[in-house]
Amino acid sequence: MVSCGCLKDPFHYDSPKSIRFRSVGCVCAKWFIYVVIAIYICYTLIADKRYQEKEEVTSSVRTSVKGVAHAVSRIWDTAEYAIPMQASLNLIDSFFVMTNVIQTENQIQSRCPEAPFAKAICSTDKSCENGSAYVHSNGVQTGRCVQYNETLKTCEVTAWCPVPMEETPPVPAVLRSSEDFTVLIKNNVHFPKFNYTVQNISPNFNSSCTFNKITSPLCPIFRLGDILQEAKENFSEVAVKGGVIAIEIKWDCNLDSWSYYCSPEYGFRRLDGKTRTQYPGFSYRFARYYKRENGKEQRTLFRAYGIRFDILVFGTGGKFRSVELFTFIGSTITYFGLAFTAIEILFSLYNCSGCWKIQFCDNIIRKKYETVLEPKQVMLVSYVDKPHVILIKRPLKTSLQDAEGSIFE
Repeated sequence: MVSCGCLKDPFHYDSPKSIRFRSVGCVCAKWFIYVVIAIYICYTLIADKRYQEKEEVTSSVRTSVKGVAHAVSRIWDTAEYAIPMQASLNLIDSFFVMTNVIQTENQIQSRCPEAPFAKAICSTDKSCENGSAYVHSNGVQTGRCVQYNETLKTCEVTAWCPVPMEETPPVPAVLRSSEDFTVLIKNNVHFPKFNYTVQNISPNFNSSCTFNKITSPLCPIFRLGDILQEAKENFSEVAVKGGVIAIEIKWDCNLDSWSYYCSPEYGFRRLDGKTRTQYPGFSYRFARYYKRENGKEQRTLFRAYGIRFDILVFGTGGKFRSVELFTFIGSTITYFGLAFTAIEILFSLYNCSGCWKIQFCDNIIRKKYETVLEPKQVMLVSYVDKPHVILIKRPLKTSLQDAEGSIFE
C-alpha cells in the first residue's frame, strides 16, 4: 500500500515539522554546546593535522661504535667488544657492546672432570653413564668418576678441557671504561606514498658533536654512559651483568611546504627490567680458535656480558589532501546535532518526572508530541458556554453532559 501511494505522487517532498518557542535558557545551552564543539573541531583539525593524509615510516639503520679500552693486560678495540647482532626481529636493529667478560684459556679437546652440578657429582663409576650428555653438560660422559678437587668427585667427560667454571661476573666490570665509548647511528627513513626520503644526519653535520637532549638534540653521536643516564640507569651497575636498552627514534614529519618539519626525536629506556631475580642481565659465549705447533686445535672461551642496544624507529609523515579535509569536516558536522539531542533529553526527563511541573514546559510538550489513537477511542466535545474543547479517549457509557476528559486547546 505504501509503494502504491508513492507511485501516485513520485514528486512530493516530505520535510520534518519543527516548533519554535522563545527560551533564553535553551538558546544559551544550544550555543554553549555549539561553541564547545567548534573549539574541539578546530583544535583537533590543527593539533592532529586531520587535513593530512598519513603514512607510516619505512626505515633502515646503520651503527658505528668507537672507543678503545685497556683491561686484563690487553687492549680491547671495536673489533673485540662491539658485536653486531646477526638477526633483526620485527624490524628492530641491534648491536652489542661487551662490558664484562670471563675467560677460559687454553682449552683443547680431551678428557677431564665435569663441572660440578647435580647430575655430574658422583661417588663411584656406577653414577656415571657412558655416552650420556645432559642439558648443562660441557661434554659427553666416559663412564668414569674422577677427582674434581680435594673434596669432590665428578663424572669424566670428553669435552673442551678444562671445562668453564660457573663463576659470577667480576665486580667492577672488566670493561667499565666502555662508558665513554660512542656510537654513531645513521638512520634513513622513506615515505613511499609521498616519494620522500630523509636521514637523521644533516648536510652540515658536525662530527665532533655528542648528543645532549638540551644543547644538541639532533646530534646522531651518542656516548654510551649518557644513553644509560637518559634511561635512568647506572652504567657501572648494568655493566656487571649486562642488560637491554632501547634507543627510540621518533619521526613526526609534516611534509607540507608552508609548515615543513621532519626531524627525529630520541628517547631511551631499559627493556630487560633490572628487578628480575632469574637470569638477570644479558650474556652469551663465543670462542677464538688457534693451531698449536703439533697441529692440534686450541681455543679461548669467552663468556661475554654486555649491553644490547635495540634501535626502535617509528613515526608518521603527513601531507595535505583535500579529500581528508572534506571527510573530516563532513564527519564532524553531525556533532552539532548533540545540542538538540541534549535539550530533547532534558524535555524527556521533565515529561517523565512527576515531582515538579512548569506550565511553559507542558505547553511545549503538548505542541511537540501528539498521541495518535484509534478513531473509536477518541471524541472531541465542545460546549457553547465554554471556550475550550474536551478530549475524550475512551468509549462513552453515559451521556455527553457527564463526560470527563482533558482540555484540548
